[in-house]
Amino acid sequence: MKKLTLFLLVAIFLFSFSCEKKPTGPITHKPTFTIYGAVVKNLNLSKDIAAFTVSRNDTLYNGATVKVSNKSIPNVGSGVYYKEFSDTTFHMNTAYTDSIISPTDTITITFDFTMPDTFSIHITPVKDTFRLADFPIHVSWTASNSSNGYIIGVVKGDTISGAALYSAIVPISDGTQAVIQASAFENGAGNLVSGYYWIYVVAYNKSLPSYSGVPFTLPAGLPANNISGAQGTIGAGVIAKKAVIYVTTL
Repeated sequence: MKKLTLFLLVAIFLFSFSCEKKPTGPITHKPTFTIYGAVVKNLNLSKDIAAFTVSRNDTLYNGATVKVSNKSIPNVGSGVYYKEFSDTTFHMNTAYTDSIISPTDTITITFDFTMPDTFSIHITPVKDTFRLADFPIHVSWTASNSSNGYIIGVVKGDTISGAALYSAIVPISDGTQAVIQASAFENGAGNLVSGYYWIYVVAYNKSLPSYSGVPFTLPAGLPANNISGAQGTIGAGVIAKKAVIYVTTL
């Protein structure tokens, strides 16, 4: 009798287990998005620029709808969304909302930034031509409201290569000044490389991801991974009118 009872209990358990509801379709997971976006006011070009790169599940994604405020940013291929505007499109000290919409996933990712104020830079010694005895160069600039920090960069303004060049982050706590040593204009042997150089200063809000057309190599250490709901980095910047100098060994 005990054996029969045990047999019936086992049979009932197996029957109930086999009748449990099982998934009738595939399990879907939300995709992962990686976004790098910069909205830049370049005072040297008299242009406002919006540049984004979007990836979906680590694959460059061309199917998104990208907007800065009410301005649509078209896809130009390879996951890049890019558009140039007049320099009056995005106003200084004004907050904007970006949105990345994936219609196939019914997903909308939004993030905010504030366009920093315009500003100007000044270098000393006040001269156009620099010799070794004239270094270092002291760069100062007017404060840019709504900025979280500054970036300074030195690039070659002609085709004569070989100089080390320079880029660095200047935190708000360091004020509105920086010093550029002669080494930025020297080659590996420690000799000055003659020619024209351009000195840039950028005021950024949140961060400044690299984008097509950025005038110099951005330094490491800028804020990153600042998007809620996605991987990647967004930010805005104002590029002040550059200073142009000539370096000579004569």
